[in-house]
Amino acid sequence: MSWAAAELKTAKLGNKRRNQRLIKIVEDLASKPSSSIPQACRNAAAVQAAYDFFSNPRIKASAIIAAHRESTIERALEHPLVLAIQDTTELDYSHHRHKQGLGPISNSKANGLKLHSVLCVSDEGVPLGLLPHGVTTPSKH
Repeated sequence: MSWAAAELKTAKLGNKRRNQRLIKIVEDLASKPSSSIPQACRNAAAVQAAYDFFSNPRIKASAIIAAHRESTIERALEHPLVLAIQDTTELDYSHHRHKQGLGPISNSKANGLKLHSVLCVSDEGVPLGLLPHGVTTPSKH
């Protein structure tokens, strides 16, 4: 079993084929982490399959995140002490003027979202995974 298959073993995407596609996409993207989807995928068919996967309304990000969260918790339970390091990152969508659902970030002219996450690490500094805390839209004052 590949690391991606082990990490996502509890993903509930509705059928085995979708789960297998997710694992292939994750393996491709992880093999070239700074690349775009077309650069990371093996061929044109894999690129199209990735885009089809991401645009499929049956695919819920929450199901993918839940599988990673479960694997993170499983790893954390193997350690006597786990550090949970909180971070808030601003996602700036100021150049996407017609996007809905954004709010002010950093300054009054920047619009976007705030991503809150928790990085779990062992007391020896080994990364165990992310525990997603949520995405918020800052309110306009």
